[in-house]
Amino acid sequence: MKRLGVSRLVFAAFLFPLTVFAQSNAVPSSCPVSFVNFNVYGFNGVTVRIKNETEKKIVGLTFYAALSDATEHWKWMHWIMDDTRPLRNFDWNKEVKPGAVKTLTWYYADLDFEHGGGSAFVLTSVLFEDGSSWEDPPYRASCMVLRYNKHKNGFSKPVELPIRQ
Repeated sequence: MKRLGVSRLVFAAFLFPLTVFAQSNAVPSSCPVSFVNFNVYGFNGVTVRIKNETEKKIVGLTFYAALSDATEHWKWMHWIMDDTRPLRNFDWNKEVKPGAVKTLTWYYADLDFEHGGGSAFVLTSVLFEDGSSWEDPPYRASCMVLRYNKHKNGFSKPVELPIRQ
């Protein structure tokens, strides 16, 4: 009996550090940030204010933008608005500490088209200081902020973004 109790204790002691390690390197399954604010300023740029909702320091973020026409058909934004070029990514490599709120700005990125429907700013990838990462696959946009044009009171149809390619 005594021997069985000791072996259980040794087994439990062996598992405990693995459990703690697994929890400390766990990657969040939901969006790792919350969007506090999102603004576009024509040719003056794009600004998004985010809050790091994780317990890890973020050291890299990648966003993509989608635009809606006046009839709310969505399309991903390409570099220089040329569909033959790759999608326009908005990268950020300055750290965002756990719980911190940070304003990210990209100058000369125009997402404001007066007679369009609006825009979506989608977080697709996050790199944490410990080397772990969070990724949203190309067929999903679970972590985004929306902005509708100033002539609209909202979107009339559900926002359905195409697959990122």
